Amino acid sequence: MKKILTLALIVIAIAAQAQQQAGDLSIQFSGNYSSVRTTFAGVEEKIYAGNIYLKIGKFFTQNIEMGLKPAVRFFGEPVRVSANDPSKTENKLKANVGLGLYGTYTFLTANAKFMPYGGAEINYVPLSNESSMNLGPYGGLKYFITEKINLDANVNYLINLANSYPNTDEYSLSPLFQLNIGIGVIIGKVE
Repeated sequence: MKKILTLALIVIAIAAQAQQQAGDLSIQFSGNYSSVRTTFAGVEEKIYAGNIYLKIGKFFTQNIEMGLKPAVRFFGEPVRVSANDPSKTENKLKANVGLGLYGTYTFLTANAKFMPYGGAEINYVPLSNESSMNLGPYGGLKYFITEKINLDANVNYLINLANSYPNTDEYSLSPLFQLNIGIGVIIGKVE
């Protein structure tokens, strides 16, 4: 039985190869979720956030992809429940649209089902009444279901470059670590 399963996996792996070429278009739909506690002026809050984004990139060589990353960020914004007690808050779901630019180098291997990659991104994220610009590296792994359709998992580490937060002396931002999961497709050569 083990030999049959091994043979089946080998046949599937050979049938599903990543064959990206210069000029191909890559489209990926992904999402992530995070929660963080912040303390500002002695008030501790828990903020929930999630992003869904679409990556649209073009392969300039077989290994190098560059593109845009529009994103919708969902977050829970603390709203005071009681005027008498400012520490009592309730999260209200809100959404904002941001934009990023990214560049990726993929490590292709012959007839592979898995494709590791690394890259960097810069993005603009509006947050309620403020905004933030972040830069950082990321790395991930694509698993090709078919020759052109893949599942993608990656991590990124974003450092805040600039923001419009008031009183930045009282409010510090630590780098953001995210795990992103999505599905992508490679469309043939776009001239």
